[in-house]
Amino acid sequence: MSRRSEPPDSRASRRCIKCGREVGPDESICEVCNRAGMATPSASQYHGTMVVAIIAGVVGLAIWASLAMRGVGPYEARVLGVQPAPPGAVEVTVEVENLGTSRGYGKCQLRAIDAGRTVLRVQALSAGPLDGGQVGTFSQRISGLAEMPDRVEVSCT
Repeated sequence: MSRRSEPPDSRASRRCIKCGREVGPDESICEVCNRAGMATPSASQYHGTMVVAIIAGVVGLAIWASLAMRGVGPYEARVLGVQPAPPGAVEVTVEVENLGTSRGYGKCQLRAIDAGRTVLRVQALSAGPLDGGQVGTFSQRISGLAEMPDRVEVSCT
């Protein structure tokens, strides 16, 4: 009778996740580290658990962010005045109102515009903190202007 020997396993050998000893291709922990003989989770169980945990974390963060931002803004703004501030700048005073119910910071954008409706310069302004329903007055310098703007527009989010 002839004996058939099994072909050698061509899969790469693996190492024990606890101690680093060489283990079989279908094992993740060696016999020394797993003295109780407990079954270890398969790769698909492990990866499935991680996918569920990541999805739950993203959903949890989205819910938290939604609740944290509830009642903040929108913001309404208007330009109160524009004064020359040489050399090549203007000082803009704006009034910003938080139309929401919670405290927040309005992110505003000032645009210096010439008579031909060309935007000369854009400047950011952080308006706040403003409680819900509160109105605040803020000033911001727009520099780098070669000419005095015809007007300045403001918009806030």
